[in-house]
Amino acid sequence: MKRCAFLSMDCLDDFVCYDDLALPPLRARGWHVDTVSWRAQGVDWDTFQLVVIRSPWDYHKDWCGFLRVLDAIDRSQARLENSLSVVRWNLEKTYLRDLQIRGTRIVPTIWCERLTPVQLEDAFREFDVDELVVKPCIGAGADNTHRLPIADRQAWDNAMVAFADRPLLIQPFVANVLSDGEYSLFYFGGEYSHCIRKRPKPGDFRVQEEHGGILQGWQGEHDLRMVADQTLASIAADLLYARIDLVRGPRNLPMVMEVELIEPSLYFPFDTQSPERFAMAVDRLVLP
Repeated sequence: MKRCAFLSMDCLDDFVCYDDLALPPLRARGWHVDTVSWRAQGVDWDTFQLVVIRSPWDYHKDWCGFLRVLDAIDRSQARLENSLSVVRWNLEKTYLRDLQIRGTRIVPTIWCERLTPVQLEDAFREFDVDELVVKPCIGAGADNTHRLPIADRQAWDNAMVAFADRPLLIQPFVANVLSDGEYSLFYFGGEYSHCIRKRPKPGDFRVQEEHGGILQGWQGEHDLRMVADQTLASIAADLLYARIDLVRGPRNLPMVMEVELIEPSLYFPFDTQSPERFAMAVDRLVLP
């Protein structure tokens, strides 16, 4: 029996997690899977052949501790997926700058070490918009993501407090998110699997289920798929899984909002064959 650990967190009560749907096809391929919190003490990682980072959705609250755990796994006999080098690169949203240099069309972004009113004023001018979004360079699940209308000084003040001493990025608010939504394209073992569309509930701009987002399976349009394929090809790493989040910007052109390589929800229920594809990708890994 091959042993695998799904790296998770202490309690998932406030989240929607679909990892259990991958268990039957993995069992059919001879895998025994344990779900292990990344905060668990005394875990013997050598007992596993594979550790798959799946749902440690509080890692950003202690990302240094999270990396220490991953380093311990990486030094064990277990294979870590995605790899530690990929996690280190993808942890900070400055990876978007790397992708932009390689030719990927991203949502226009300004990176800052801390937030000031002058930076916001400059960003409104540079992007020529009436709304901005600010988010932490290390974050997950839209935590501490602020939508800032140009005339809402209370929203400015709230963001200023949140980012007084932490790195952040500033982007124009992409209005298409409210109507068209955000698209997530999934790849397992480098091969395209499926796509979903995520839209916010009325009165919100966040698309995550935990914030009331509305999700549906989607047949990825050609231009979305082309941008996602090119983005994935620009990442020089073998990946068990990748999720590429896209939005449509000016002239309806797809832009990369995020590339999730650490702990993305894989939204198995929205494509009934996706758990099987995931299990096949796991089984194709060359293990000791």
